[in-house]
Amino acid sequence: MSTFLDFQWPHPDHPNFICWHRAFDNTNSNSLIALRIPWIQYPPTDAKTCWHSIRDMARQAVQDWAVVLEDKISGEAYYVHQRVTSMIHMNEQLRLTVDSLAGDAEENMLLFYGFAADEVAALPAIRDLKLGRKVVKMVGSGREAHPIAVPRRGKKRSG
Repeated sequence: MSTFLDFQWPHPDHPNFICWHRAFDNTNSNSLIALRIPWIQYPPTDAKTCWHSIRDMARQAVQDWAVVLEDKISGEAYYVHQRVTSMIHMNEQLRLTVDSLAGDAEENMLLFYGFAADEVAALPAIRDLKLGRKVVKMVGSGREAHPIAVPRRGKKRSG
């Protein structure tokens, strides 16, 4: 018997799926999986948009994204697994986006992606997982409190 696994992936016979490729590498040391996960788009905003509005836009964008995701995974054989996987990957990608934009992007964009990452982490399917600290931190107290997006690499943005 050969130790090589010849994986025959049953590609969904359905228009709604996010997994575009599954295979093993030549030595069967790794499985290779390619997902096409819908992205949460940063909406155009005015530079003077208050952070409360940015937070609300991020919440709405995540709610809209969750609906789109449900539709996209509806043809997957193991859709529950794909839902959780997609949510975890989206959270990570949003966090990486904040990390990569720190110092270079406008504050509203950083806050949007930071709030969105925190909202994805709070979705019921993954909220009990320990996905790391919140991306957006509140600085100050009372009426003076304001949020800042805190990148993982320590590049803090001044508030």
